[in-house]
Amino acid sequence: MALLEEMSTLTTTNTEFIWKKNKIVIENGYLTTSGVINNIRVPMNAIETVVWSINPAKPTLSPCLKIIGKGIVLAEIQIGIDIINDVQDWILTKSNG
Repeated sequence: MALLEEMSTLTTTNTEFIWKKNKIVIENGYLTTSGVINNIRVPMNAIETVVWSINPAKPTLSPCLKIIGKGIVLAEIQIGIDIINDVQDWILTKSNG
């Protein structure tokens, strides 16, 4: 039941992905985040792909979404496993045009 309540707060538009107290926005050519997740600002034209991983060596299994451009990690966003695929797909769709 709690998962359904959390997912019901999800809102997506062409330029925003909002859930709980977190927000990912595309504005003036930049992908920016705010809220409980990491705060980043990355130029959209620099994003080549988005991948996610979980580091089992860390004390908590926290999934990390990595934004990659020119073969390097431009930014990392800590996101819950319940929503990470949706965020990854949204960013990939927006970065590819």
